[in-house]
Formats: sequence, C-alpha cells, structure tokens
Amino acid sequence: MWKMIMIPFWVLTSIFAVAGTYDVEANPSKVFVGVQLGAAWVQGTHQSDLNYKTSGLSYGLRLGAQNQEWRTMVTFDRFDNNESSYERGEIHADYLFRMATDAVGVGIVPFIGLNGGYANYEAKGGINESGFTYGGEAGVIFDVSESIDVDVMYQYTIGHADAFDHVGNLKVGVNYKY
Repeated sequence: MWKMIMIPFWVLTSIFAVAGTYDVEANPSKVFVGVQLGAAWVQGTHQSDLNYKTSGLSYGLRLGAQNQEWRTMVTFDRFDNNESSYERGEIHADYLFRMATDAVGVGIVPFIGLNGGYANYEAKGGINESGFTYGGEAGVIFDVSESIDVDVMYQYTIGHADAFDHVGNLKVGVNYKY
C-alpha cells in the first residue's frame, strides 16, 4: 500500500523540481483539463491463454500543466471489451520540441515522454490483478486556439502484474488550457 503513495509522490516531486528551475515569468505554465479517446491493444492472460491479445476502445480524463518545454499530466483511463478490461492511473512527463513554425503561429509541437502509474487488469477466468506500470510515449500537439489544443500520441506501457503484460494505445486528447 505504501508503494501506491510513495512512488507517485516521488515522481511528482521530481517533475516539479525540474519545472521549478525555469524562470516562471519568461516561461509561464498553463494548467489544462481534458479528455482522451483511443484504440488500445492489450496483451495479458485470459482464462488459460497466457498470450491473450485483444483490442478495443479506451477513454479517459486528464489534468496537467505545460510550459514552452515541458508538459506534465495525470491521467485516468479505462478499457473494456467484455472479455477483459483495465483501469489505469498514470503520471506523464513530456518534453516538447518547439519548432520554427511556432513563431509564425502554426502551433505544431512534437513531443516525447515517459509515463508511470498503477493499473487493475480483469479478464474472464477469474483473473483480477493490479500492479505498477511504466512506459514511453511520443506524439504531436496541435494548438487550435489560445485555450484549446489537440494532441495525438502513441503510448506503450508495460505492466508488472503477472496477468497484465503490456498495452499499446493510440490516443487523441482534447485539452482546455486556462
């Protein structure tokens, strides 16, 4: 139980320590809330099949902050296709690659990042396991307006529960910045 509290605390502390080294006036952060929708490809145990693979729709919520160089967010997402399901809570840290197009107002920002969190995986055959997850992600953010952006990302996450091996997600997120 203590791991569920200490690891996210350590990760958030590290992220905010890095973010704290920036000049806030020169590089202000914006807080955002958003939703995400995507396709998930899950591999785990299902009944007696140890290499069970399935796919379906995932959906979730996000809360975060971003400045000119970094984006951090906390997400919760769910996947359920009537044979297996998962719920995940994760922390993400993304490095934003600002391009020359930002100066002319195009607002296309590629990013690469890491994620870590905790997931619960359930499948037919009485499988119900929880464990820590970690992985990487890459994508592109499109600035629609000053307050709204849309991002497309591919996320690969490895699970540490015996029955939950990994999941790949192709996600589209819509964020409202304030």
